[in-house]
Amino acid sequence: MRVSCHIIALLPVLILAGCVSAPTPGDPAQQWTPPKDAQKGSDSWKSIRDKKLDFSKPLALADLTDIALKNNPASRKAWNDARMAAEQVTYAQGYFMPEITAVGSGTRMRTTAKPEAYDVNYSKYGPSLQVSYLIINFGGGRRAAVEQALQTVYAADFAFNRSVQEIILLTETAYYGLISARAGVETAEASVKDAEKTLEVAKERLNNGIGTELETLQAKAGYDQALFGKASAEGFYKVARGGLALAIGVPADTEIQLVPPVGDVPGLPAEKDIKKLIDESLPRRPDIAAMRANLAVKLAAVRVAKAAYWPSLYLTGSVSQDYYDSKIEKQFQDNDWSYGGTLSLKWTLFDGFQNTSGKRTAVAEAESARAQLQQAELAASADVWGRYHNYETSLKKYESSEALLKSTSAAYDLALDSYKAQLIGILDLLNAETQLAQARTQNVAARQDVFTALANLAYSTGLLEKGGSIEARKELQK
Repeated sequence: MRVSCHIIALLPVLILAGCVSAPTPGDPAQQWTPPKDAQKGSDSWKSIRDKKLDFSKPLALADLTDIALKNNPASRKAWNDARMAAEQVTYAQGYFMPEITAVGSGTRMRTTAKPEAYDVNYSKYGPSLQVSYLIINFGGGRRAAVEQALQTVYAADFAFNRSVQEIILLTETAYYGLISARAGVETAEASVKDAEKTLEVAKERLNNGIGTELETLQAKAGYDQALFGKASAEGFYKVARGGLALAIGVPADTEIQLVPPVGDVPGLPAEKDIKKLIDESLPRRPDIAAMRANLAVKLAAVRVAKAAYWPSLYLTGSVSQDYYDSKIEKQFQDNDWSYGGTLSLKWTLFDGFQNTSGKRTAVAEAESARAQLQQAELAASADVWGRYHNYETSLKKYESSEALLKSTSAAYDLALDSYKAQLIGILDLLNAETQLAQARTQNVAARQDVFTALANLAYSTGLLEKGGSIEARKELQK
């Protein structure tokens, strides 16, 4: 009795000891100060810094893709999601296996009666083994549950494939973006040199008494504008470096040297049947395949819910041994063995309409998944349509930018010579210089647009794989 009282007295203390107060900001106008242990054990960033990757040599797009697929956290997350889904199949297959349970029990019995001849005082203890096996589920619920788990794995696997394609697309886009940014710096430097030549000619004309102070100031303004453009291009290049580092999963301050793209910009693709291209693309899209698998999951869930209406046949068995601690009882029994087996048919006739509600919910979820799939297929067709024509347009714009660059370059050279010969004024030369700078910028942007548009088209058609957009280009131009 005293022991029981002590336990009851300590119970509130034990309950309070298990409670931890949750810290919250004390003032709506003041930043919260976290405790020292708020982020204990968080060494994620240190693990990123500690990774040893070789960036001593220039890397091609294929090299960057390999690094990204191994290093980008998104691919590891999708991979682990697929592994988690795979365990659901093993879990569902457990329905086809017997359930074996080991139990240890003990009983203490004491009864005081009058007359005392009927007093009972003994202890009984011993192990037992119980087996339960579902022989038949007449509604097919077990197989439907396994199918449901299997389709969940398929959906996760297809999602992993799409995640790989997304990383490849992100890497390609960042790669071409950085290549374009570097070309932009070179273009800006060329514009600075052109502006410097114009300024030198203007100063020379002024010194020879041919030009005016206004012309020199206008040339100087053009030179300053070119320096402004160079500073912007250099800043954009540094930002693009951080974007590529993010794509391949390394810190933004990592020095990365690049190998420029091999080969020229591809020409216009052969005339394609857009309807055929769309129809061929949808079966290849991993995200669409994942949604189809998700629909199969919901349909299997409907079969599982319907199976609850049918009876199930169970086989159960048990074996146990009992030991007695009583002088009186030992005269009659000790080390008893008990065996038993039961074949039972379980049929839930009424459960408060839970089975009915579960079936209706499963049907509604399946129809919702079907509608979501149809919506995604329509969106995918529009995506292929738009990205194909975007690719086609980018190629035409690149051809025009090449022609524009050639004509503006010739026009600038002619304007410079004409200005030296006093045939035109400084404004005509500055105008030609500005047009040349714009043409260079447009050409760099148009070249980047071609490669990124091709990568996006390959992504939308499900062709973007580890080989990059080169293989996709071959496939698209068949």
